Amino acid sequence: MSSAEDLQPLVVGVVYERGEPIREVMKGFVESLQSQGIDVHGILQETPTEVNVPAESCGVDAIDIKTHSKVELVRPTQYELDNKICSLDLSRLAEAAQILRRAISQNADIVVVEKFGKHEKDGGGLSDDLMAVISEPIPTVVSVPKDELASWNAFTGGMDVQLGCDLQALLTWWKSANA
Repeated sequence: MSSAEDLQPLVVGVVYERGEPIREVMKGFVESLQSQGIDVHGILQETPTEVNVPAESCGVDAIDIKTHSKVELVRPTQYELDNKICSLDLSRLAEAAQILRRAISQNADIVVVEKFGKHEKDGGGLSDDLMAVISEPIPTVVSVPKDELASWNAFTGGMDVQLGCDLQALLTWWKSANA
């Protein structure tokens, strides 16, 4: 018979402050697990480098960890930048959501998601698919900006482990979770 502890989801929130190297930490964690033959699924984010992308520092691509395919989520026009209008492409967001659904259907060893943000805290973005992953017995690691921590805690119901933006801490957690 399983104990209540066995039934709790295994979720890690990697809490980071602006300016911390969260993308490097998450990517390093994924690469380390992949080098060990771990079946890692999920989404990392990348800033596009194409010359024709307006204000490239504002663009965002979702990178499918399993297939390395790219989903162009944000490509703001100058008008959107000037008027502070969200330029998240909802049809592309649906593509990114499929990455998380596939992780469940293919029984991933672990799912890594960059990031829980303002859209998810408001119940949009990838929140439904992220909750579906968290509800499965699949270890899940999600980056969480410190200013979204209260929303993250509400989202997970406090049933997560919180770590700082530190690759070694993530690797230590993974090793102990799989001991």
